[in-house]
Amino acid sequence: MTMFKRLMLMMMFALPLAACDTNDGPAEEMGENLDNAAEETGDAMDDAADEVEDAVN
Repeated sequence: MTMFKRLMLMMMFALPLAACDTNDGPAEEMGENLDNAAEETGDAMDDAADEVEDAVN
């Protein structure tokens, strides 16, 4: 692969990332908080199920 092709390939993947806006609005932040809360709740439920399983065995 030539150097030009490598450069073009790298730019093709890097350009969309550079275009992302890092300043999220309040709705985006609230959505992320809800996602995190749901994930933490799921993890807590998994941990509780594991503890019950260990107690039964």
